[in-house]
Amino acid sequence: MKKLTKFFVAVAVIVLLAAAQSNVKAQAFQNGDMVANLGAGFGWYSYGYGATSFPAISVSLEKGVKELDFGILSVGGIVGFKKASYAWSSQYDYSWTDIVAAARGAVHVDVLKIEKLDTYAGAALGLRFETYNYYDYVNFNYKKVKKSTVHPLFAFYVGGRYFFTENLAGFGELGYGLGYLTLGLSYKF
Repeated sequence: MKKLTKFFVAVAVIVLLAAAQSNVKAQAFQNGDMVANLGAGFGWYSYGYGATSFPAISVSLEKGVKELDFGILSVGGIVGFKKASYAWSSQYDYSWTDIVAAARGAVHVDVLKIEKLDTYAGAALGLRFETYNYYDYVNFNYKKVKKSTVHPLFAFYVGGRYFFTENLAGFGELGYGLGYLTLGLSYKF
């Protein structure tokens, strides 16, 4: 986990340094733009051998709020859902449910100088609510137990979105949060 976090921090720093050198404004994302994203996240931490899970589903919204010397600053938020399960036998099943709510901020920079491409790097800060259902051996019996925990969430991410039309884009992000890779669609208002 520490190595992965260091990797994403390094990629974000490289993107921002390249942006500072180019001194070019983002073309596909401008100050005042508002974009909604619907994504599917892949590659979240392992629940164990034999566990099955569907991709994480997330919805995020961001708005360009300030023009910087090297890009556009955006702020927004994200909510997401992930569920995994494991069946030890026909009688004993285990499940994990995670819900994420976080604030996000990013800097959008025209790194590759492609007119319809929006490239960005950012960070998210929020909470991950986890519910874990499992069986515990108590008094010579297996008893179903439900535990809920809340974890802080701090994530770095880098991403890009390519606009197919003036308002509709496909996006991809690398980072930690709901998945190491998130793919989806974006809509600019």
